[in-house]
Amino acid sequence: MDTGSVDTANKMFERLRSRWQRFKAWWTIDHVVDLCVDALLLIWEVIASPILIVVRIIRHFIGDWFVGGLKRIVKGVAHWFARKREYRKAHGHGIFRTYWWLMFLSPFIFLLLFIFIAIITGISQDLTEMLELLIRGCDSLQPGMAEYWCNIS
Repeated sequence: MDTGSVDTANKMFERLRSRWQRFKAWWTIDHVVDLCVDALLLIWEVIASPILIVVRIIRHFIGDWFVGGLKRIVKGVAHWFARKREYRKAHGHGIFRTYWWLMFLSPFIFLLLFIFIAIITGISQDLTEMLELLIRGCDSLQPGMAEYWCNIS
């Protein structure tokens, strides 16, 4: 063995020994107690309310599904524009000839998007009252709310 590989092995051994010494120095009574208490609280929380596990798993998968779907849509639109651009360049078409219908429809698309966001915002602000009205009827609403929700005339 040459001296270069021996020096490298010695450096690695010293680095490993240094890390082990730092790891041993970190394991003080305070750190061990903190770690045990945190682990016990985490286990207690999971055992005391197992529904949290189910809720977190569902939220994780729905979040992945939603983000994945959103990414897929945005990537699809971007690739569509890239393919359209290649086709337009290959055939010598101008921007207006290729995208005239998109330019014509964009104000309507933005208007529909605005209306959709307004409806969702309105529903989310009064969702509890709307559900109570659907479930229990007009008599169950708080005073003053019955006139707001149930007065059809």
